[in-house]
Amino acid sequence: MNDLEELKRYHLEWWGNKRDPRNVVFKKLHTFLEKRIPQGNGKKALDLGSGYGAIVEILHKKGYEVTAVEINEHYCDLIKKQFPDVNVINEDIRNLSFDESFDVVTATLLFQYFKKNELFTLLKKISRWGKILYADISNKNSLHGFWVEFRRFKSKFVTLYTPDEFEIMLRSAGFDVVYRRGIGLITPITLFSGFRGRIIPIFFAKICNDILDRFALKHCHLYYVEAVSRKFNKQ
Repeated sequence: MNDLEELKRYHLEWWGNKRDPRNVVFKKLHTFLEKRIPQGNGKKALDLGSGYGAIVEILHKKGYEVTAVEINEHYCDLIKKQFPDVNVINEDIRNLSFDESFDVVTATLLFQYFKKNELFTLLKKISRWGKILYADISNKNSLHGFWVEFRRFKSKFVTLYTPDEFEIMLRSAGFDVVYRRGIGLITPITLFSGFRGRIIPIFFAKICNDILDRFALKHCHLYYVEAVSRKFNKQ
């Protein structure tokens, strides 16, 4: 099984799976995004790596004309059924090209699936496609990042980045970061693979994160940024 097929299989098994204790962090990201993304009022939005459509739903409710890109056929079908007016593209993001531009580009829980050179190439493309990018990385400097490396849980198709590495790539690709936030200082890590043997309770992680995330910008599980494209700012 190649890395791409393994990634697709992993997502089918775990995206939205209630047994994944990391959901407490992922749901907080979605709630936060819903507050940060402005009303669309007919503007155009591009969601990369849409999965089962959590961010598509937010953009759709806010009135954006949404284009969703997802490599997994199953999730594409789900989005089409739930949002018939969304343009769904079943494609490997690395092969994408657009002649049009978008007011908003979202890329959440996605960039960890790209090697450094692949991510930089993608960011350069996005800087030509969209005016503002809402995105995150899985933070190498977090408790979660340390634990998956230490316990050798990290899948071979995952690359963790530090906040500084991410921002350097963004600037080199043509972006200026205008907002930063850490999400999920405490992740309910587990002793065994497959999210078995939980060491940190979910309720404890939620309480700690609600209080401490804003004070631990570069040490949270997810490092979230909003970045504007210099190409569109010059126009």
